[in-house]
Amino acid sequence: MQIKQFVVGDVSTNCYLVYDEKTLEGAIVDPGDNADRLIREIESANIKLKYILLTHAHFDHILAVGAIKRATGAQVVVSRKDEYLFDANSSLSPFGAYGRQLMNRFDFPGADIWKLKFHSTPGHTPGSHVIQLDDSILFTGDTLFCQSCGRTDLPGGSWPEILQSLKKLYQLPGDYQVLPGHEGLSTLERERKSNPYMRQAVKE
Repeated sequence: MQIKQFVVGDVSTNCYLVYDEKTLEGAIVDPGDNADRLIREIESANIKLKYILLTHAHFDHILAVGAIKRATGAQVVVSRKDEYLFDANSSLSPFGAYGRQLMNRFDFPGADIWKLKFHSTPGHTPGSHVIQLDDSILFTGDTLFCQSCGRTDLPGGSWPEILQSLKKLYQLPGDYQVLPGHEGLSTLERERKSNPYMRQAVKE
């Protein structure tokens, strides 16, 4: 399994291209922007993109979804609980003037698949999920960051819920690479030991 990381968009969202080097079948996780660049990467590697996997549906994780779906025919997988974010006004209005600037770039076709084997981790949004790849990798979106966690002050956010989600991740058996939606990479064991929010979550 090959994984390529890209940092995209104005808020530096981590996007991951995952594919099997033998079959060249793959998926892309959280394509938040820079669709042309991502499509070039997919096409230059001859990847047969099957899925567009979304940890949640905030604008900075989905702006490239429409273009990539049209270019590849991949199916979009997202939680039904984030359906309220599929409308541009609902998705962008909390971000004020910056959100209004993005209105003409909002290009989200909705979901093809509502349910896959994801770990439900509400708190950042009601439909936030962590995507587990085999027994080694967690795409944690905006739930768990390196030494931090996602904000809960946007519509649909909940501090008690994100603490429960962090506790759920803490209790997963074994160690994993943690590939978050923003900033640096980590491991689950490192976060168990030193992430102050995860440690708070397991104490409550």
